[in-house]
Amino acid sequence: MVTPPQVQNTVQDFLTHLGFSSSVGVNCSYNELEDSYQVLLESDTPALLIGYHGDTLAALQLLISLHLHSQTEQWPNLSLNVNDYRQRREISLHSLADSAVDQVLATGLPHMLPPLPANERRIVHLHLSNHPKVSTSSQGVGRSRSVVISPKV
Repeated sequence: MVTPPQVQNTVQDFLTHLGFSSSVGVNCSYNELEDSYQVLLESDTPALLIGYHGDTLAALQLLISLHLHSQTEQWPNLSLNVNDYRQRREISLHSLADSAVDQVLATGLPHMLPPLPANERRIVHLHLSNHPKVSTSSQGVGRSRSVVISPKV
């Protein structure tokens, strides 16, 4: 089984090889309920680790998961976060969805959000899943896939 110290050491090794060794703090914990490892990175330059729309962070998370799999032959459920970026992004997505709902209710017309990665579309769908007046769906292909918010009929 993968252990939190093993995950933490792997993340630290990756960051060292990328040149971030002294400027990034790494803290790893294991959530038994979700069977996942939560890795929090603390950095003075978070944008370098997050990248455009979180692309660098997602890539780093995938590489670390692949590396851990090659070492242990297990697929650990890993969530990498930099300076609480994921929580702040979730709040931002909720706000974006709520604004779109206001527009849909005012006009009665569907509204398409900008293209979002799958994990962010999921956040929007879950946020609006119990809304009494709108429904959501995804439209598009690949990186152009986005959430459409429509009035319920």
